[in-house]
Amino acid sequence: MKQTNRNKNIYIISGFLAVTGCFLMVLFPEMALESANKGINLWAEAVLPSLLPFFICANFMISLGVPGLVGRLFENLFQKIFGVPGSSAFVFIISISSGYPMGPKLIGDMGRRGEITDKDAKKMLTFCSTSGPLFMLGTVGVGMFHSPLCGTLIAISHYIGALLNGLLFNLLTTNDKKIAHERKYNRTIRLREESVLELFTNSIISSLKTLGVICCYIIIFVMITDFIELSGLLDSLSSDYQRGFLKGLLEITIGSYELSLSNGIGLRMKCVLATFIISFGGISTLGQSMSVMYGLRISIWDYLKAKLSHGLIAGLVAYVLSPYILNKAVYTVGAFKYSSVDFDLGVLSQLIFSTRMIIIILVIFTISIGLDYILSRKAEQLA
Repeated sequence: MKQTNRNKNIYIISGFLAVTGCFLMVLFPEMALESANKGINLWAEAVLPSLLPFFICANFMISLGVPGLVGRLFENLFQKIFGVPGSSAFVFIISISSGYPMGPKLIGDMGRRGEITDKDAKKMLTFCSTSGPLFMLGTVGVGMFHSPLCGTLIAISHYIGALLNGLLFNLLTTNDKKIAHERKYNRTIRLREESVLELFTNSIISSLKTLGVICCYIIIFVMITDFIELSGLLDSLSSDYQRGFLKGLLEITIGSYELSLSNGIGLRMKCVLATFIISFGGISTLGQSMSVMYGLRISIWDYLKAKLSHGLIAGLVAYVLSPYILNKAVYTVGAFKYSSVDFDLGVLSQLIFSTRMIIIILVIFTISIGLDYILSRKAEQLA
């Protein structure tokens, strides 16, 4: 009965917020349109070119059973350290390469396929939900802080924090040795009825669907941030870094940029706060991650615990490492304005990055077609 009332209250609150959002968009149509344009541009220029190749490649590799092959190599190691199947090594590698929300997306896919349990998914979420190096080193480090050293500090602390977070959650939870033992014998590739071309096409469709959902979340949270700014709720805060930090709790890109412009704190604390909000991921990333993990018994509280812990650990690591990494003078990259440098470097990096991944996809696709052809010929000869 209590659960029913709780769900009813959630629906009432959600409906009220939706009506309020529509009302605000009618009252302030120009701001709503501007926010939507900013969100779509952010998605089209940054998210789409960097994530689409990764999504297609990762989905295709999962369909072919690559995580199972990787799991055989890392089974014992990841069982001892993190208490999860070895296939989580594949998820971790893809997550640190591409960024949010690639890790939760793969965890959701594997959970819906029955390859991991809900308990495995919760543990994997503690260290397989990370930001990408292109964002931290390029966009934040060079583009916002104008210092590669800052980007290096944030990225190193972020990834070390993820590994320590996974280790901590494994130590705090009990492991089922029977399940762990059975996993070792279930890491085989399952043959599917679909052809390789059908699997590749399904990977493309699934990737586009996920990116469409991500686009909507980005637009919504950019709009929320702009309306909060318009309302003046943040004006009561005396420091600009406090406003930047609160914005970062909603959306990490906006928060990181606001922190880079703040004057109330030194560079060390700017990097620490940026590391925390990037490791936490923000409410926007929470919504994206929960949407791609549908069908799994993972609550919002499970995600918040994992990401809050990740943010605190990564922030502490950044505070400890900052004297050793930020030991050189910060210098401005180039002689142009910030917007010009950020745009040029971002587009170039994304183009190179995406081109490499497309080449990898084509190579894997070609090899898979060749193997499929050879196996089909052998099957015909045996028949």
